Amino acid sequence: MKHKIKGDITSWNGSIYDFNSKMRNVKDDEDIELEINSYGGDVFAGIDIMNTLRGHKGNVTITITGIAASAASIIAMGANKIKMYANTQLMVHNAWTMVAGNAKQLRKVADVLDSIGESVLASYTHRVDAKTVKKLLDEETYLSAAKAKELGFIDEIVEGTAEAVESEVFQDKATEFNNALGSNDSKENEYITKNELKAYFDELKGTIQNTQKDDKTLETPAPVAASKRRVIF
Repeated sequence: MKHKIKGDITSWNGSIYDFNSKMRNVKDDEDIELEINSYGGDVFAGIDIMNTLRGHKGNVTITITGIAASAASIIAMGANKIKMYANTQLMVHNAWTMVAGNAKQLRKVADVLDSIGESVLASYTHRVDAKTVKKLLDEETYLSAAKAKELGFIDEIVEGTAEAVESEVFQDKATEFNNALGSNDSKENEYITKNELKAYFDELKGTIQNTQKDDKTLETPAPVAASKRRVIF
């Protein structure tokens, strides 16, 4: 079975829907070849797909064709063999979310994120030791194909051209990444610095908040229980 997961890791993504449909009909021992090009999305959707692939009896090969960031990088960990094109990226970081509520509720959300962080960490440690993974998660790290292979996240580097990434949730950042693909050879910087990545997320959060303020049709939502919040990863 061959398939491609592209765009955001969300239940409404057509490539995710098609993947789940194909997995319901795949033979127990059938080989699977999966391509990934995604900025990530829902952490639990990513973990679910990863475990679905790990539990499959047939051989699973995943190839990263542009970027496997966040929840998409977790999906990649479900493969028996992981490949990356030489000019692609793998990104790992701790889960984050956007919340509203009183001090007690916010402290509760922090505890929930700590718990989710344990699950995120465990998603990588069958390939890379926990101490290394935790450091990379804490620093929100982009890895080149060469560095990902050196650390053990992937098995093989494929020569070729990276594919532009599609995204609705992270549309502006997808555009920036796609522009970077055309201007960089992926030979110099193996990491994006912590300050650069912090600025990236600060800008993203600001964009989301401004969009919500500008939409006059939106009503102020009541605080949502921590267990029901969607965790962006």
